[in-house]
Amino acid sequence: MDYSKKKELVKKFSDRLLSHAEFDEFYEMVKQGEFDAEYDQILTELEEERKELFLIPVESKNRIEERLDAIIYQEKKKRALKWLWQAASVAAILVSIFAGHTMWEEHQFIKLTQTYTTVTVPQDHMTRVELPDGTKVTLSPGATFRYPKKFEKDARQVYLDEGRGFFDVAKDKTKPFTVHSAKLATTALGTSFIVQNYKEYGYEKVSLYTGKVQIDLSDDNSAEPVILVPGQEFEKDKGQNHHNVHQFDLSGDPMTDGRLVFNKERMNVVLYNIASRYHVKLNFNPEIMKDLFVTGAYEQTNAKDILNSIAFTHNLKIKSLTSQTYSIMKK
Repeated sequence: MDYSKKKELVKKFSDRLLSHAEFDEFYEMVKQGEFDAEYDQILTELEEERKELFLIPVESKNRIEERLDAIIYQEKKKRALKWLWQAASVAAILVSIFAGHTMWEEHQFIKLTQTYTTVTVPQDHMTRVELPDGTKVTLSPGATFRYPKKFEKDARQVYLDEGRGFFDVAKDKTKPFTVHSAKLATTALGTSFIVQNYKEYGYEKVSLYTGKVQIDLSDDNSAEPVILVPGQEFEKDKGQNHHNVHQFDLSGDPMTDGRLVFNKERMNVVLYNIASRYHVKLNFNPEIMKDLFVTGAYEQTNAKDILNSIAFTHNLKIKSLTSQTYSIMKK
């Protein structure tokens, strides 16, 4: 790199005007000693241009030296310190480098909070994920889930885009944990609950096992938040144009294995589960199905077998429209 470019980097660095890429370039050059032969001349010229002398307290100098141990290779430290402390104006640069480094760290932090890991669960097994805060998530077959590589400083926000997820939330009162589904935002400080999101059918449900959660309706700002206690679940059903809270049996946990387990579950909700898990399209009238209930555990490996089993016990007719589309109706 020619002299004028090096000088421009030092000047911009001192003025905190380096771009992210320029800061990385400058930082590497300092560590590699590429300024050693010209630092006297560069600093003299900059000092003459600015006609300004910067001073820094001894205590600050000591703190900066300590931080240099962590960011500059040990074998380069003596040479780097010699360059950085040669003139009083370099003290200002040192202050800037750590301010710049802090800004760079903040930029990296923000970048990680906006970079998401997407988990798509295969149809043949469940998946368990541990989040950066220690929260454990169990996802049903067919589910799609997103979470950031790093949580924000004052909140933990994740997204269940499809399917069912059981959340065992790590306690942190300073960072509420929120699961976003299609139209709901379920927030907890430390608790365990299941969120179901079947966006194709406009159906969502939150079932609380421990602790307390608050549910906000993202499509209705005028609606009051819903608070659940253990043993309560909240349903939002677009097909029936309503949402309500009711009790459920805490003794069973439908997320403990890969089976589909139902305990007096409404037929339309059972069909939502099957459609989501096996990525099939089910055509049916929710109004006709809402008075039918299903109890049982199903271990079949494909949607057609499960549908035929349920149809047999509930006097339903299953018609295959395509390999991935079925019509369900009463006989």
